[in-house]
Parts: sequence; structure tokens; C-alpha cells
Amino acid sequence: MAKTNAPVTGIVTGLVLIALGMLAQKIMPLVGRAAFQAAAAGSYSPANYQMNLTGYYIVAVLVIGVGAVFLARDLFCKKC
Repeated sequence: MAKTNAPVTGIVTGLVLIALGMLAQKIMPLVGRAAFQAAAAGSYSPANYQMNLTGYYIVAVLVIGVGAVFLARDLFCKKC
């Protein structure tokens, strides 16, 4: 059976998902502040713009884990 880059793709995809989640967590309070200043209404609190991405990170870690399992299988399984 021919080897593919699918395991590495899964690991890279998971890492990209984590990076995007971290970026979103950093940027959303800044976007919220800009929106607050544009609307000039109410009071601004960074806590109002923080996102709970626990499920998102769980999916990203699962994608990395599946990629790691397939990578290990490709590296160590001689008959596969």
C-alpha cells in the first residue's frame, strides 16, 4: 500500500485549528472595543467579548491525536 501524507495533514490541520482559536481569542476583545467605540453606547468590558472555545480545542486535539495514530501506524506497521 502506498504511503500518504494524510497523517501529517491531520496533525497540521489540528495545529492550525488551535492557532486560529488562539488568534480569535486575542482579536475578539479588540473587535469588541472597536464596535463599542463605533456605537458609543453602553459600557465596554473585555469579558463580554471572550469566547469559550473548549469544544473547539477538544476537536483540534482529537484531529491531532488521530493524525498521530495514523502516522505511528504508517511508520511502524510493515504490512499496512
